[in-house]
Amino acid sequence: MAETRTHRAALHRSTGSDRCDLQLSAASPGGGVVRIDGDCACRDFLVDMLVEAHLLLARNLRQLRNPPGAVRTHLRTRATHDWIRRRRIQIGAQARCDRIRRGARARGLPDEFHRALLEYLCDEAGSPAPLEDQEALVRRLSVRCAAEFGGEAPDYRDRVLAGLLVVERQCRTGPRVNDATDDRTEFVTWWERYIERPLGRRPPRSVAALPDDLLTVVALDPAAEGRREIAESDDLIVGHLVAAARRHLDAPASALREGLADLVSRGLVADRVAHSVLGDGQRMAVAIRELSALA
Repeated sequence: MAETRTHRAALHRSTGSDRCDLQLSAASPGGGVVRIDGDCACRDFLVDMLVEAHLLLARNLRQLRNPPGAVRTHLRTRATHDWIRRRRIQIGAQARCDRIRRGARARGLPDEFHRALLEYLCDEAGSPAPLEDQEALVRRLSVRCAAEFGGEAPDYRDRVLAGLLVVERQCRTGPRVNDATDDRTEFVTWWERYIERPLGRRPPRSVAALPDDLLTVVALDPAAEGRREIAESDDLIVGHLVAAARRHLDAPASALREGLADLVSRGLVADRVAHSVLGDGQRMAVAIRELSALA
């Protein structure tokens, strides 16, 4: 818990968590069983670090003179950084951003400001922080520009908007890259592969539970008695998806596609979010299973 505190605090900040409900306790005294409770965004990170510690000890216990110290050092110097890289790769973003400014894409940009903007975009694409819309992205980029180049964030808004067009144009040129899945091969531009699609997988704060775990959202049942006017977008989104699932009980995949298309047309879900879901077989499978249960 102590060695993961710094990174868990960073996860709290990036995801906008107001409080951490994580609890670690012994499920059976003396039995070596650990219980982890809570729904905080840092929970999975802590679980993975416990696994890393266990594997380190299992492989090297006989050679370690100070096992607790070895675990602390491993978490500090390697395990945390590997976890960050794995998570970024899993959502399709660049694993590392510290060399982006010296890469081939950056060399085609006109100046250091645009190269910095490219680095920020690659970093943002792999961030766990919720992202509401394009304007929210522009604000985040403006803040980073002000931090590096000086001045106030609002002063960079127009420059960032213009710079994004330049960076996108540069990243859409050149050889295409393979964004393959288990069942298809697809060659797309570097921009689509490492910026556009990972950004589309970042949930906005209002739909943070869609579609990875629909059951964590309080579902709106269109047939329920005492129906009230729904103000929360989470409830409204799930309500539309459940309604689509009930119209197509024998075709859950078609129901999900129809429901997402309906949400896009109503402006409740961004088109890039729907596209990222439909293009990810694992997320589709989870969403279909949860929707079927709700329907």
